[in-house]
Amino acid sequence: MGDSAYPASWYAATRDASADRPPLAARIEADVAVVGGGFAGLHSARLLALQGKRVALVERHRIGWGASGRNGGFVGAGFAERSGALIDRLGLEHTRRLYAQSQRGVALVREAVDGLGRPDIRMGTGKLSVSRTNQGPGFTDRTRALADTLGATFEPWDTSRVRALLDTSRYHQGIHDPSSFHIHPLNFALALAADVEARGGTIHEGTEATGLSREGSTWRLQTPRGEIAASHIVLAGNADLGRVQPRIARAVLPVATYVAVTEKIGPRLAEAIRWAGAISDTRRAGDYYRVIDGDRLLWGGRITTDTREPPRLREMMRGDILSVYPQLGDIRIEYAWPGIMGYAPHKMPQVGEIQPGLWICSAFGGHGLAQTAAGADAVAAGILGDDSRWRLFAPFGTRWAGGPFGQAATQLAYWSLQARDWWDEKRQAKNAETLRT
Repeated sequence: MGDSAYPASWYAATRDASADRPPLAARIEADVAVVGGGFAGLHSARLLALQGKRVALVERHRIGWGASGRNGGFVGAGFAERSGALIDRLGLEHTRRLYAQSQRGVALVREAVDGLGRPDIRMGTGKLSVSRTNQGPGFTDRTRALADTLGATFEPWDTSRVRALLDTSRYHQGIHDPSSFHIHPLNFALALAADVEARGGTIHEGTEATGLSREGSTWRLQTPRGEIAASHIVLAGNADLGRVQPRIARAVLPVATYVAVTEKIGPRLAEAIRWAGAISDTRRAGDYYRVIDGDRLLWGGRITTDTREPPRLREMMRGDILSVYPQLGDIRIEYAWPGIMGYAPHKMPQVGEIQPGLWICSAFGGHGLAQTAAGADAVAAGILGDDSRWRLFAPFGTRWAGGPFGQAATQLAYWSLQARDWWDEKRQAKNAETLRT
């Protein structure tokens, strides 16, 4: 398949060398067959291989080809669904245990990076979530109370502290999580794959899963030129699982987001952003970014159910950057690319056993990289006999996502959220101007 098999991105341009892995062309046996060479599949395979299980993984393209190799690279606790909404739905104790599982995901990624002997994969420490509207005098107490409730490490920062590091009037208060960090995701995916193979697992790229059947206690996973017989199957793909498991494919929507990387900017970037950690804003559909390669800016944002790449993507992303940091001036976007993530309407991952021996580890769009490890850990524990972790995710299920109607409804919801974000900022700016006059 060669280098051209990876979509153009800064990650692909700076990735580690990795030989092509041949497609599956035989009938083989394994304890566990994994479908999907993104983080959910790779973590599942590695955790099971660490426990001595024979693992075989198939990937339709190349390792890390999809969203796992194209994302913002953020590793932190929590989920896309707000903690308050989870508490309302599940109760405090269940939500605390879910949050602890996400923290376990952070620890698993950190331990993997360290254990693989690849400190270069970790590119910065800390995460700052900043608000584009003033959160009022109760912000500090509310944030500390939520952290105490969840057993979290995050802490409130006031506006002056945020603006001392981020030279923009767009931001007000922030939430700092010192346990978070950011990585080179594609190189991490490649390192995980190499470790799976070093522990006896087999990986086949260019191999699409085309069918699934069961004979007694054995599952048979069909591919165009081969078959894997296994006691357990882990489906770690997203909306592309239709030929293997239509039920799962119908439960996940493909949603696009975009990432851009600038040219090397020089001292102007360090003057504008004096922070080596990851940054995101707390809008309902916000920006996320970080400084990489010394003086480049990696910037992500925008969400849409239209998975086609916009014709003026670089200009769009440049405009988003300059709307926050106009002092950066005439910057050039060197790379820009879309990433297609799997999104479940309930805003939580889909993790667990859906039939005896058939497992799902999917729908991690919008959650971050730690959650793929958290989900894989829950699935691996279930395969090894501990159901307590994956059952934390059981209330969310794999209900139908609505097909094209679900896509339309989701897009309308995103537009509504973006409009509310815009109106909140405008209203607050108008109130501030009224007070000044």
